[in-house]
Amino acid sequence: MPTVNENNLELEKVSSNSVIIIHPGSLYLRIGRASDVTPFKYVHGLARVNLLSEIRNRRDQILPNFPYKNSDTLAAMEDSRLQASHMLQSSLQSNGDRRYATPPQQIAAYNRNSVPKYKDNVPRAHTKSSLVGDIVYGEEIFNIAPELDYNVFFPILNGELNINGQIGGSLTAVLADLETIWTHCINKLLNIKTSEFHNYKVILIIPDIFNRVHVREMMSMILLSMKFKACLLIQDHVAATYGAGLGYACVVDVGHRKTSVSCVEDGISQINTRIRLRYGGGNITQTFHWLLKKCSFPYHECNPMTNYYDAILLNQLKQEFCHLNLDRCGAVQKTVTVMRPTKKQIQYTIQVGDEAMIAVLGMFNPMLLGIIDNNHYVIQEASKSLPEDPYDEEFLRETSRRGTGREMETETQIENSIVHNTEEEICVDQIETAGNYFDIETGRPQSLDKVIVQSIERLTSDEIKRKMYSSILVVGGGLKFDGACAWLKSKISLNAQQVYYGGHIEIISSPKDLDPQIVTWKGAAILAGLESSNELWISGKEWSSWSIRILKERAMFNW
Repeated sequence: MPTVNENNLELEKVSSNSVIIIHPGSLYLRIGRASDVTPFKYVHGLARVNLLSEIRNRRDQILPNFPYKNSDTLAAMEDSRLQASHMLQSSLQSNGDRRYATPPQQIAAYNRNSVPKYKDNVPRAHTKSSLVGDIVYGEEIFNIAPELDYNVFFPILNGELNINGQIGGSLTAVLADLETIWTHCINKLLNIKTSEFHNYKVILIIPDIFNRVHVREMMSMILLSMKFKACLLIQDHVAATYGAGLGYACVVDVGHRKTSVSCVEDGISQINTRIRLRYGGGNITQTFHWLLKKCSFPYHECNPMTNYYDAILLNQLKQEFCHLNLDRCGAVQKTVTVMRPTKKQIQYTIQVGDEAMIAVLGMFNPMLLGIIDNNHYVIQEASKSLPEDPYDEEFLRETSRRGTGREMETETQIENSIVHNTEEEICVDQIETAGNYFDIETGRPQSLDKVIVQSIERLTSDEIKRKMYSSILVVGGGLKFDGACAWLKSKISLNAQQVYYGGHIEIISSPKDLDPQIVTWKGAAILAGLESSNELWISGKEWSSWSIRILKERAMFNW
């Protein structure tokens, strides 16, 4: 395997204008040159003509499924709603006064009497197949006429490739969708032709909990299929600390479909502190819709499961109404505009009370989100053996158990033949953590605050724990609500043991006044300009020769 000094690619001075940063998400793709101030935000999906007309169209949903027909789940949600409502009514404002809440019956009565107003606008027409072609991209997929035979795909789900048993759900098909979307965005948004890809390098942001097979296939796609000059991998939590300018942090990334937590120090995400929860901002949106219906939401036809415009509308209403500020009391009145293709706009005036807070409290009580068990989390599992990686973790574990004589000599020879410091990397990931698995309470859904505390408590050093409690970095768009960070801080204080953090907890949500949704992307852009990153680039030629084995030398994390 070539060392850095033997590779002219790594010795070149990298121009930030020639580096493309790709941050894929469940709903949005953030992409741009490293020299850009902010990335482009693009709906991370596409629609393809259904060539198998006898098979029903597949239409991936924007929002997660909601347990409308599960009576036990709905009963648990209702109990949690009543508890949250009573808790809010008994809470105090910052000036010490007791909160007041408009009675739900009064809000429901107002909403029932809301009269729809039809606007005199020209209805937007559906997109016809003659205008869009075989593939439709971005927001335009929401506007496809329902009678047209199109399958709609979102290739990322819950932080992983959206592989499933449906049409277009194979690994090959999902990768083809990713390549098609990314190529389209680079051509259209960055004005870079496909024939020019070989002049550009890519920094790909991958999840902190990653699937080795998926990473391998995406690297092959970028370097061998799309033919970019070189690629560099960075985990999202590590990139977030770069973007925030922090040397260490407990990173909390609240996305649309998932929430992930891990402790990062000196550019290393500690492996045993990583956990991913399969809920995020989209689940809050669904719960908010459920609460709106309980207070007689006048737009009765709203169905986010079958209509993309309704899902977008509910997401907008969540952003406008929802908060966790105890000083905001009583009902709030706003106008809701319903837009659907081929129909005139309709306006409703509605009122919303504490429902705007209860929906967000689902992050601290997942039962409000319809999650009643603990099957909603993912931890970093031990690496699985891959045929092209003869010196993987399993091999190193086995050889490390050998004691003396010929076996020790064989082990030494093998390790000397690998151009990387495996022992150092394993120590970096394990020295500061205790145990191998999260202590998940059996049968109970885990709230965000408890998961953060558990992640930090996985660290063995009290000093490092104190540092992490004093630097909790919240990124992503799923928790952008007034008062949410203050609420999170309060909940963590109740769950954490004060002896470890000395009573000081700091929540950082907008470092350097950056939008938390772009902090991670910005961190990867900063990495592109660092001289130390020159040693991390992997060229297409190297990938063809060495495949994933080169990641043991070049990856910023323990492969």
